[in-house]
Amino acid sequence: MHSRRTVLHRAAAASLGGVLFGGVSWSRASTAETRTVRALLPSASHDTLAVKVLLDTPPSAAPVLTIDGRRVTAQQMDVDGYSWGFVQRGLKGGTTHELTLTDEYGAALRAPWRLKTLPDLDDRPERFRILFFTCAGGDEAKSALAVNVRRALFDRALSFSPDLAVANGDHIYWDLDTALKIRGSARSRARNEEIYRRIAWIDQDLRFDSETNRRSLNTVIGRQIASIYEDRFASVPLVFISDDHDYFENDNGGTWGYTFPPRAFTLNLQRRASAIAYPFALGRPQLPGGALTSETVETVRIGKLAELALFDCRRGLDTRTANGMLFPDVERFLIERLRRSEARHYIHVPSVPFGWTAGKLGDWYEDPPPAGTRDSDKEFWRTSWFDQHQRLIKALTEQRERPAITISGDIHASGAKHFTRSGNIDLTANPLEAVLAGTIGTATGWPSHGRGMFPSTPGKLMGTDTAETQEKNGFTLFDVTPGHIEVRQFNWRPPEPIEVIASLKPYATFRMERRA
Repeated sequence: MHSRRTVLHRAAAASLGGVLFGGVSWSRASTAETRTVRALLPSASHDTLAVKVLLDTPPSAAPVLTIDGRRVTAQQMDVDGYSWGFVQRGLKGGTTHELTLTDEYGAALRAPWRLKTLPDLDDRPERFRILFFTCAGGDEAKSALAVNVRRALFDRALSFSPDLAVANGDHIYWDLDTALKIRGSARSRARNEEIYRRIAWIDQDLRFDSETNRRSLNTVIGRQIASIYEDRFASVPLVFISDDHDYFENDNGGTWGYTFPPRAFTLNLQRRASAIAYPFALGRPQLPGGALTSETVETVRIGKLAELALFDCRRGLDTRTANGMLFPDVERFLIERLRRSEARHYIHVPSVPFGWTAGKLGDWYEDPPPAGTRDSDKEFWRTSWFDQHQRLIKALTEQRERPAITISGDIHASGAKHFTRSGNIDLTANPLEAVLAGTIGTATGWPSHGRGMFPSTPGKLMGTDTAETQEKNGFTLFDVTPGHIEVRQFNWRPPEPIEVIASLKPYATFRMERRA
């Protein structure tokens, strides 16, 4: 029997550092070089460097970060003091800086490291390498891929020395109503409740920021973000995009309503997790809808070589009017920015994939899963979502010289497709080049396993495979040059031994060319 007192007592014993059984095996710094740092999550723009530092235990005073010997103001990112943020603006683009991290007495918390600003806005770099992946979150207790395997996949990806890394959604899997009340059998819901109460019980009868929920959120972050990233990306700027599970729900609908747009409780959980453990978002526009809308989109500019538009398709999901998945302000911004950008390449990075369906409610597409699929809710899908998809596709294909490129998250697979038609839009003049980034954390949640539907081409789209769609763990590298983007896709899946990850070769390599 779990009384409220029992839950509070268990939650009080948990901390960001104490929940990871057996401690942390650091990959980039030795134990002697790293004392209390659980994770480093950096970000960069052309004139700014920023770092989130997650600590094992709250310090007696703020940690001290310097950039080239200059102390950066510390920001406490959570109530307890596990998370600290540092932002330094006014730096020169394309420049490498040395960072140090110490305690208030000057004792090193980690060995010094280097971090580079992105190219200046007017620069024209000859090459820039971007790492893309999705779905790195999940808890081993709920059948996610083992943490040590996820670390190995990250280490292999980082061995290629990317200049930037994009983590596209599902950094956390700890669904509330959909796991405990809505989806699955009574037996599976009971099992979920037992796991949640044992590890991190989030009580919706309390405030989202109550002591119980605060400590439980710390536990989830420690197990699903800090334990995997550690300090691996200390010298590689990161960008995080949110997706449905980051709001502590799956995208579902029924006669009872919809799980999205997120209710206030789950929206606040996502915002709190973002404040603690997402890299600083340095490229957010100021949209008319304020923080609610602006927080769903980010632009990354790589000089005049490339521009990435990254967007969360869940928070603005419209289930009542003729709007789409994105807030209207966000859609307008994306299309206007695409038309104004002077970059050689412009890339859309949506959380919900363009070009594939797995029969989910939250797809852009109407295609249902196979008849008889358990928990299917496709009847609650709305045509306005596809209408918005079409407006975005139309804007992408109307580019005169740039290829129309998207690389998406969400679907637990990797692959690439070349589309010549989307509904009534003829894409032959500038076909859509759609890519799936590859999943880091999936162990059993493959689309064909959970829904009986392999990720496939939607009925209203016409195209061919550029790279075979495969339900495997993996990641994608973009080597961006002025004339083309070379893509390499890597994947792995048990029962292949973990040892092969260290020498993993691409299963597909292809180019996306600018037109003359």
